[in-house]
Amino acid sequence: MIVPMQREHAARVAALHCAALAGDFLPSLGKGFLTVFYEGVLDLDVGFGFVAIANDQPIGFVLGSTDTSALFKRVMLSRAFALGLCALPAILRRPTLVANVLETFLYPSKEGAVAEKSELVVIGFDAAHRRRGLGRQLVAALNDAFRARGVRSYKVTVLQANTGANGFYRALGFQHALEFELYRKKWNLYTYTIL
Repeated sequence: MIVPMQREHAARVAALHCAALAGDFLPSLGKGFLTVFYEGVLDLDVGFGFVAIANDQPIGFVLGSTDTSALFKRVMLSRAFALGLCALPAILRRPTLVANVLETFLYPSKEGAVAEKSELVVIGFDAAHRRRGLGRQLVAALNDAFRARGVRSYKVTVLQANTGANGFYRALGFQHALEFELYRKKWNLYTYTIL
């Protein structure tokens, strides 16, 4: 069952995010950081999402925003103290993460050639529930939510090394728009036109 993401889902979504995308930057800051982040996104109404539920528990999620740059700025500024406290242990272990925090604010400027501000920010699943069509269902729910907000196209960024995710987006009809570098890694940017 696919339902709108609510604040009470934040901790479980954060855990799913950490597990599904363990090598990415935001999960490296920890589950506590991501819980505060998702609570902020939902409290400030700067993003929206959906969760796939099984046995009364989220097993997958998708997060979208009509303006990802505003999403990161508003959440980071309004929750700076709590996010900083949650991220501090990870930053003390790996001080190079500070540069990644700064890059997060600049990330939309790396996509300058793409007009879309709206974005599928992140999608993730419990490993035991992959390859069951939940990704398609979550993206379909996100498409409906974008459509209701008047959005006709949006973007998504994917690590080039994540061949499964790249194939997933291409299979759904996303079009490769450009490549860029972020956090010292190569990324693909895709766009999608909602029919």
